[in-house]
Amino acid sequence: MTFGYVVRPRADRDIDQIADDLTERASLDVGLSFLSEVYETLALIAAQPGIGWRCKVAHSRLSAARTFRVSERFDDYLIFYQPYQDRIEVLRIIHGAQDLIALFAEDDALD
Repeated sequence: MTFGYVVRPRADRDIDQIADDLTERASLDVGLSFLSEVYETLALIAAQPGIGWRCKVAHSRLSAARTFRVSERFDDYLIFYQPYQDRIEVLRIIHGAQDLIALFAEDDALD
């Protein structure tokens, strides 16, 4: 069975914001590398949806979610995704140093 992935709007904004921030703080090459590695990792997760670990953040919409790091180079950034039988849905991509409990407590954290 071939899996695919869907990037939810909030996760899409996360990707753009992180890439923009990395470009501003480091360089255009770093921002572009982040984008490349995010999409490579999403393809990997889609091919192996059980990869990663169960999300440990207490939130009703994350009860079946999983977490995986973007890449070795960008290992501070976490991908939160929901596996389904035919796809994964990417919910958020967040820097792991953030207060994840407080972040996911916000009403629009997963919209």
